Amino acid sequence: MTDNVASNLTKPLQASPLGFKINLNLASLPVLAWLFLIVVLPNVLLIGVSFLKTSGGVILFEPSLVNYARIWNSAGFWVLLTRTLSFSFLGCVLATVIAFPLAFYVGRVARRYKTLLTVLVVLPLWISLLMRIFAWRIILGQSGVLNAALVSSGILDQPSDAFLYSPTAVVIVFAYISIPFIFISTMGAFEKIPRDLIEASQDSGATPIQTFLHLIWPLTRRNFAIGFSLAFLVTVGDFVTPAMIGGIDGTTLGVVVSTQFGFANNWPYGAAVAVALMMSVALLLGIIITMLPTKGVMLSEEAEGTLPESNSLRRGIGRRLGSVGVVASILYLYAPLAIIVLFSFNSANLQIFPLQGVTLHWYQELLQDQSLMEAARRSVIVALCVVTMSVMLGTIFALIIHYARLKGARFFELAFALPIATPGVVLGIEMVLGTEIFSIPSGVARIVIGQMSFVMPVTMLLLLVRLRRLDPSLMEASLDLGANRWQSFVHILLPMIRGTIVAGAFLGLTLSADDVMVTLFLSGGAPTLPIWVFNQLRFGFTPSVNAIFSLLLFACLLVVGFATWRTSAKLAKAAA
Repeated sequence: MTDNVASNLTKPLQASPLGFKINLNLASLPVLAWLFLIVVLPNVLLIGVSFLKTSGGVILFEPSLVNYARIWNSAGFWVLLTRTLSFSFLGCVLATVIAFPLAFYVGRVARRYKTLLTVLVVLPLWISLLMRIFAWRIILGQSGVLNAALVSSGILDQPSDAFLYSPTAVVIVFAYISIPFIFISTMGAFEKIPRDLIEASQDSGATPIQTFLHLIWPLTRRNFAIGFSLAFLVTVGDFVTPAMIGGIDGTTLGVVVSTQFGFANNWPYGAAVAVALMMSVALLLGIIITMLPTKGVMLSEEAEGTLPESNSLRRGIGRRLGSVGVVASILYLYAPLAIIVLFSFNSANLQIFPLQGVTLHWYQELLQDQSLMEAARRSVIVALCVVTMSVMLGTIFALIIHYARLKGARFFELAFALPIATPGVVLGIEMVLGTEIFSIPSGVARIVIGQMSFVMPVTMLLLLVRLRRLDPSLMEASLDLGANRWQSFVHILLPMIRGTIVAGAFLGLTLSADDVMVTLFLSGGAPTLPIWVFNQLRFGFTPSVNAIFSLLLFACLLVVGFATWRTSAKLAKAAA
């Protein structure tokens, strides 16, 4: 049997340890079909539509450069482009000031509470984006927390309207959104820096600044560039934040693109603006990555995540300052969320601080709002469909790419990840064009397809990372002992990847339930809960929104708490 297995594995069109006898073309067919329908076709349609014209709201199939000429000659476009890129860049820079030292402390200094601190910093990524944005409206509003604090302290004589609906507000919220991305990417690099290198630098007489510039920075800049780029991509395509807190001076190209595909009904010009935005983002990110080279960087997989023992006095002072900074950062991340929960019990109809009274009326009102309940029911249906299909397809595609030995497997991974790296507003209109060509009506079907475009790649890439860490000899041993392919998968492979599949499902559930930027273009007259809330915030505020966000926060904390408990229990069991 061993000789048969060995001879089968040497065949050029044969898969690997699973023993799948799949022709290379057949194995790659579903992968190529997905990439064509979800990645290639929408991008081709976007570029193609950008060369068309419109008249009276009707698209004319007359190829021309009129939209790009309009963009080139429009001073307003260049102002908005500069504003869009600068808002995102400044937001990421401000986030770096907070996230980079925080990542250093958690990755190198914290010992006992490292896992807890990591969860606390990353947890806001699981919490509704709308909730986090809306919280800043309460903080920065004319009757909000910041103005109340400044007036009561005597710094201001009367509340100021300069905080909300301004470029500064957009940058602050972009920074708030970006912190977890930069933190989680950079902390991994800090953990892997060999302790001996830092000790050698200090023993050689290097100052802390010299150690940072010549040792720590070169070893962390690759991960930092990844986190910075991801945060930049998330914020540059965010049209929700500028629409809710930016005002006229905070308008970005994302708002323009969404308007052209909405009220203005000028799809060709909106597509041209989207293409120009993508090209500008790619150029800027290319410059950033070029300025942060990765050659010559060596990280240790077994580095001790603690500071060296030398210079205990300076280390003690640094620990205290670091602890204060960590506490301040955690408060910065969670204070807006706490304010939302606090205001959900406010008896006043307006968002006025201090509270006027305590009531449960807004929670009771939720159950009586039929449109809200319908939107919530639709969100549950969409999320279940998206997660189920994404997990199934993501698992299948990961197994094909890993075991079928496809040529250009790395290219397939990059292609699958393209929707994740596409700004949200651009991905939304791409999905509109892709579903429109197949006459898929607005509503649940479009939303499911649109959300799967970025949820499925996340689950697939997570599983690929897990598969590459497995010992292939386990599968080979199972086949050698007489188990068939299905038995080997069920009893050997599935138990080893089940945790990753569940983690991908939870992450996909969060991404689906919280999505606004893609779903807004696809929902039509069938809004999900985030779209319903977004419309409420745009066209008329109701205090019950605070109650909705508070319930979503509670549900998120339950899910993350349960997942963390299960992970800790498994680690404790394995250690025992």
